[in-house]
Amino acid sequence: MILTSCNTPFPFSWIFGQSRGAILNMDEFFRTAGMKPIGKVVYAGAAYKKDLPKQIARKIERCLK
Repeated sequence: MILTSCNTPFPFSWIFGQSRGAILNMDEFFRTAGMKPIGKVVYAGAAYKKDLPKQIARKIERCLK
């Protein structure tokens, strides 16, 4: 499973490649190692949040089923 978080808010994290770059690099790693990820979860704007949002927790649960 690929789980990444960044401090940049959502649209800017994808525009500037902060989250997308991490996902692409991990995809390359999995391909090179001959593995397949079971899911990808991005938590953007995590700078000042102390708890994991329910939506992100549900995405992680869906990936693990």
